[in-house]
Amino acid sequence: MTTLRFPPQATTLAHALTLQPELWHRPQVEGITIDGPDSRDLDDAVWIEPTPSGAILSVHIADVSELVQIGSILDRVAIARTTTQYFKTGNVPMLPRALSEDKLSLWEYQDRPTLTIKITLNRNAEIEQTEIFESWLRSRRKFHYQEAEAVQRDPQDPFANLLQTAYAWAEQLYRDRLNAGAIGGTLTAQGDWLTEEGNLIQGKHYSSHLLIQEFMILANRAVAQWLAERDIPALYRNHTARAIAPDRETMYQTMLSLGSAQAISQRLASWLNRADYSPALIGHFALNLPAYCHFTSLIRRLADLINHRIVKARLRGQPPPYTIKELEQLGQHIAQVNRDIEQETADYFKEKHQQVYQAQVQDSEELSNTSEKEFSKLLKYAIEKQEMEVIAPELKVRLAARKLQLLDLYLLLFESEDKALQQEAYENLKENVQNAASIISMATAQQTDWDSFDYLDMQQSQTAPFYTWLEVKIKDSILTTVHPTEHQRKQPAHHQACLSWIESYLKNALVPPDQRVQPEPLEPKVQPQQQQTRAKAQQQSAANRNGAGASTEADPVLKHQILTKPLKDGQPFVSYLLEVTQGLRLPNPDFEFQQEEEGYFVCECRLDFKSQQFVGEATATKKQRAKHLAARAVLEQLQPD
Repeated sequence: MTTLRFPPQATTLAHALTLQPELWHRPQVEGITIDGPDSRDLDDAVWIEPTPSGAILSVHIADVSELVQIGSILDRVAIARTTTQYFKTGNVPMLPRALSEDKLSLWEYQDRPTLTIKITLNRNAEIEQTEIFESWLRSRRKFHYQEAEAVQRDPQDPFANLLQTAYAWAEQLYRDRLNAGAIGGTLTAQGDWLTEEGNLIQGKHYSSHLLIQEFMILANRAVAQWLAERDIPALYRNHTARAIAPDRETMYQTMLSLGSAQAISQRLASWLNRADYSPALIGHFALNLPAYCHFTSLIRRLADLINHRIVKARLRGQPPPYTIKELEQLGQHIAQVNRDIEQETADYFKEKHQQVYQAQVQDSEELSNTSEKEFSKLLKYAIEKQEMEVIAPELKVRLAARKLQLLDLYLLLFESEDKALQQEAYENLKENVQNAASIISMATAQQTDWDSFDYLDMQQSQTAPFYTWLEVKIKDSILTTVHPTEHQRKQPAHHQACLSWIESYLKNALVPPDQRVQPEPLEPKVQPQQQQTRAKAQQQSAANRNGAGASTEADPVLKHQILTKPLKDGQPFVSYLLEVTQGLRLPNPDFEFQQEEEGYFVCECRLDFKSQQFVGEATATKKQRAKHLAARAVLEQLQPD
């Protein structure tokens, strides 16, 4: 682990440095800080002012580069550490505490040099202008997250209106990012947050967390755009998806269907690459941004300090402080240090956990009182060490009581070699079929030879049931079931297909795709009214062939007339679909909702066009989003070929 001690020269210099009087000749700015209750390294402050056409949002960042000069002992220390590490018992700072927690920290009522990002937003929360300048701040108040949450609801507090305004704009920024297809920095259906790169954060979250997240993402985005527009090399934060990753909408729908936070985390890890720093501008996949950088946490992150120096050099008309080659080397160095820290941390906790687990499995009474989360760790340990017999009695009790988590079922099904336990886990899973997809997702993320999975859906007519096979790619070969599953709706068909695949896997009965058996064709059931409609359609078709009129069905020219603009993420698809139907003088589409399971809504959108019916279905945690996605599904069917 990173040493707690700094070189004596670094500590001595940190104590000796002082803030020079000319720093207070800069313009003064206003701001407040919102951090954790125990935070002492306060490196960002925020402020917002409503305008007639939107708002001016300001983010003030501690000007660390004023005291930490390039090439100094403090700079070398920062490069060696690259980041501040946080633990339950404290932190290991990137810079000596005399700087990180005192002279540069944006303490309440203390004068500090800052760099301000002033962003003008229109009423749609779009960036109209970005101004960056050197400033100084005397923070008006230090909030912690829970306190800021309470102040929003306290009309007597002088900062209540400021926080209410800030939160309203943060909500709009968040909604806009969701509509634009962002995956990072979002809330899962289980109430957990995903970081910028899609890593899971569990724990208590307040609205003030959202406020700071959105303001920092906006500031980082604005600075990256400012740098890119001027063609200035910097350490951009780039993030890409792997070749096997599906499109964004499929990712979002999959995340909604997964049953656990761990399944979501594992699935995203299998789809997304690590983010990195580079002077080459690639873009940020999880945030769905063409340019992004880190700029708002330079007390605790080296990349931000480097970018500050680059921006300040431009503001002062000075040459760039780094060459492109130096930036490339710094980006690679940061990545390597971060990997080393992760490995050290993993090794440390693995050793600690194994010591604890070894003691627990030897004590039957303690084993029975173990929490579900801790028991999952014990089960994994027992499987790895091939010591299942020591926890088998307690495992069977929990299986019978249906008290195992999804991770436990995955471990029993795919990591354990005990056939009896595998069958019991399968019977357990049958009672909650919707969890089968999560189990498959876990397996794809955890099993070394498993690359990806996909569904093959077949529907013989618009009203016929879905026939679905699950296909899993293992060792460059695709394996599936002999027979498909059948359900009237697509998502339950997917869940059943996953369960069927697991059953075949346990029986060693999976086959390549060319050996699956197709379902028998359905005989159409025609009601009297449908017979009349069909007869009229046939008469009209005959008349058309005889020159009595021109057919409109499947006419590619008409399809081009239906959709006048391409479909893009973030469009109001319900409004667009209504616009299409009104323009063609068609009845409005029908939307039908049902709550499939707790927290999820299924929306079915139906549009009758001539003698055809277009049907779109979608699932989401909110009715409005399900409706939005169902409308999009119909519009996609109407797109020109």
